[in-house]
Amino acid sequence: MRCTFLLFVVLCSVLLLGCSTGPGEKAGQYNFKQGMAETQFTFLENAPPEQIYPGSTFKIIVNVDNQAAYDVTEGIVQIIGLDEKYFSVAPLEQSFNTLAGRSLTAPEGEKTFLEFWGSAGNLFENADEYTANFFLKAHYRSTVDFADTLCINSRMYETYDAGCKVETHKSYDGQGAPLAVTELDEIIAPGDGAQAEFRLHLQNRGEGTVNQVNLGPAKLGSEELRCHFQGEADEQQFIRFDEQQEATVICTKYIGSLNSYSTTLSLSLVYDYDYQQQQSLRLVK
Repeated sequence: MRCTFLLFVVLCSVLLLGCSTGPGEKAGQYNFKQGMAETQFTFLENAPPEQIYPGSTFKIIVNVDNQAAYDVTEGIVQIIGLDEKYFSVAPLEQSFNTLAGRSLTAPEGEKTFLEFWGSAGNLFENADEYTANFFLKAHYRSTVDFADTLCINSRMYETYDAGCKVETHKSYDGQGAPLAVTELDEIIAPGDGAQAEFRLHLQNRGEGTVNQVNLGPAKLGSEELRCHFQGEADEQQFIRFDEQQEATVICTKYIGSLNSYSTTLSLSLVYDYDYQQQQSLRLVK
């Protein structure tokens, strides 16, 4: 009877291990550069407290947690909008260095804690409480990489080419950052002197605001691509996002008269990002 029970326990353990979604072979294959993810800014519990008393001191502790798949740099966090008569906070601004993004070697991403010291003033005469609204504002710089395998075919109308087939339009759910390439259009001008044009549609899918975006290296296979933002001069390699929080990058490449083949289109972008959230402090008797 005892042997039967032990065998049952061993079999259950094997089954549980086989169904596990924890670290293992699958974890080592996970692609963090997909979907939408961004740096998160939250307050630690009781920092600040739910109630603050006149003449007391308190802390505001901000947890900066990089959940994107890319490093963030040049980070600044500010506390803005408090009336010093009731709440005095110092410093009002703190910076943070590079925070590593999520990766196979650091699947949780990197975080840091920023401490702001506060002191409370007095309530207005005959007042039982006072609520002060303020803003936590953050700014940082980060990157996003796009890569996909495309079919290049300068002889699209020749039926004897049995190679790959051009997909003229493709959609994406993101690359692990708030700024995302959401769509790609491939336009081939066939024949002698054939040229390929790629239109990559960018969109902010995060909770903050994308400001300036700079073009990084772009390649088709191992060869460089010439790219620019739609509506801008060819030599301008940056743009400020408008209120729509979207833009289009146009890349072109001479491809010659070749049979169809598959290759990788890759593009890197550098962007500045602003985030803001409203919070409040409550002063009570």
